[in-house]
Amino acid sequence: MQYYSEGNILSVLAFFIWIPVTYFATWRWPPAKATAVLFLGGLLLLPELVFFKPPGLPDFAKLEIVPIWILIWVAVFHRERLASAPKSRWFKVCVGILVFGSVFTVFLNTDAYSVGLRDVPGHVPYDAVHAVLNALLGVVLPFYLGAVMFRTSRDLRVLLTTIVVAALLYSPLQIIELILSPQLHRWVYGFHQHAFLQVMRGDSYRPMVFMAHGLAVAIFTMLALMAAAALFKTKVRVLRVPAAWVTSYLWVVLILSKSLASLLYSMVAVPLVVFASPRVQTLAAAALAGLLFVYPLLRANDLIPVEALHAWAEDDYGQERARSMTFRLENEARLLDRALERPWFGWGSYCRACVFERWSGERSAISIRDGAWIIRFGDHGVVGFVSGFGLLLFPLIALVRRLKYVPRVSDRRLLAGLGLMVGFAAFDLIPNGDFTRLAFVLSGALWGCLTGILQEAADAMREKRMRAHVTASREVRW
Repeated sequence: MQYYSEGNILSVLAFFIWIPVTYFATWRWPPAKATAVLFLGGLLLLPELVFFKPPGLPDFAKLEIVPIWILIWVAVFHRERLASAPKSRWFKVCVGILVFGSVFTVFLNTDAYSVGLRDVPGHVPYDAVHAVLNALLGVVLPFYLGAVMFRTSRDLRVLLTTIVVAALLYSPLQIIELILSPQLHRWVYGFHQHAFLQVMRGDSYRPMVFMAHGLAVAIFTMLALMAAAALFKTKVRVLRVPAAWVTSYLWVVLILSKSLASLLYSMVAVPLVVFASPRVQTLAAAALAGLLFVYPLLRANDLIPVEALHAWAEDDYGQERARSMTFRLENEARLLDRALERPWFGWGSYCRACVFERWSGERSAISIRDGAWIIRFGDHGVVGFVSGFGLLLFPLIALVRRLKYVPRVSDRRLLAGLGLMVGFAAFDLIPNGDFTRLAFVLSGALWGCLTGILQEAADAMREKRMRAHVTASREVRW
């Protein structure tokens, strides 16, 4: 096995240390607690940009390694959980289309082409193995783990509480980087995980800690803030501290993180969680995820008011933020034109969906791919886009339809809060990349908890009816 790392030996050893850590945690803890702690711990603490290359397989980095080891040890110690996966034909349909679509993408992109001095390779048949594995590891496995490991109302509370506690423990590291600049990844692992220029925000910094980007830290903090607000509504204490105090503290940390998008999300999300009914929250969550689905159609038909958005950003947040947003929108337009040349199955990998300078063959600066939606649409087309992101939408549709059947009010509130977290995480895939895979884990957990809680309620009702029938039979005999 080969590996690649720009850092010190600890950046590689951390992944080998992670194996006994996951073994011990999965052995000692209940499945939901082990999964939540291990997934968040790996995401928040393991180094970025370290790749392992097994022979004949694609690269494995921390977003692939963490769920793989969770799955391995869960199969050893909690095999019954894997056997009790919630049944859903939509899940099977999405996975089937995603897998077969990945294969078709490879075989429809075997043509090599040249742009200036650059030769862009075509796919070979073995690339289909890589494409299927990337689809399974990047989309299906995070969703599946969430669906099978979080099944009860207790699991739901464990998940939300763990997210909040993880954010609280992470916040001192964020504050250190706010003061000293993002250096922790370099101090511990020997290298910066991203361009230092992008952490500058005016005369201060945007923390990255051990995550891929400052935006990843901000969206994680925002999701933890929403989880804390949901726990506050159900009067659950976090580390014996009232959830209201925790919510206020995390909001301050988010403000200091200097991510405008995440801050704007929180200004809408937290009032929804605190003041809106569970029904309204679920509808809002489904609408946000639905926007992710219709966004390519809106962009292709010039229905996004680009000039109005630029004017709004310039008036309210200054020219720098307005230029940044306009740059992203221009990227989208050019990349979307490129994607629509092969709309159904996309261009595949090797950056074939990128735009290159006509004469030099260099990658065009205006074709930088920021949003996860344009990356998936360009690489996998409509088929890969719908089947991949469908795993985010169908649990929310199920929540809208079935939330009223959840008997306990506290469970309805927590499910609605989790659904809103999925909705905002899905919506964030429009402007930003999928740095964490949290959207798919949370979506799977929503599906698992919803079906599990409803199954518990159905079993309790069935048992109550059986007891009533037995009691009535005894009375008749008497």
